[in-house]
Amino acid sequence: MMTSTSYLLAILIYITAAVVGARLIKQLLFSGFSHRLGCTLTGLIAGLLLVPSFASSEASTLAPALVTALFNLLFAGGLEAAMPALVMLSLGAIVGCAAGLVWGRLSTSRLEEH
Repeated sequence: MMTSTSYLLAILIYITAAVVGARLIKQLLFSGFSHRLGCTLTGLIAGLLLVPSFASSEASTLAPALVTALFNLLFAGGLEAAMPALVMLSLGAIVGCAAGLVWGRLSTSRLEEH
C-alpha cells in the first residue's frame, strides 16, 4: 500500500511527465500544422493524459483515467466497469480541446501584436 507522500509524489511525477510529453508531441508531431490546430491537438492530448478518475467504485484514490479505462476495459469487467473512466476521458478531451483553442487564440493574438 502506498503512503500519502508516495502517492502524491507519484501523481506529481505523472503530471510532469504528461505535460512534458504533450509539449514534445506538439514540437515533434504538430510543428507542421497551423499554430491553432497544433495547440488544439496538444490540448486534446493533455486532456486525455491528465484527467483523473477513481480506479473503481470502492477506491478512494485517483488514477489517470486513460490507464483506469484501459485496465477496467481489458481486465476488470469490460465496458460497464470502464464507463466512469470513459466519461471522465470524454470530459477531459472536451476541456483539453477548449483549453487548446483558447491557448492557440491567445498566443496567436500576442504574436500578431508584435
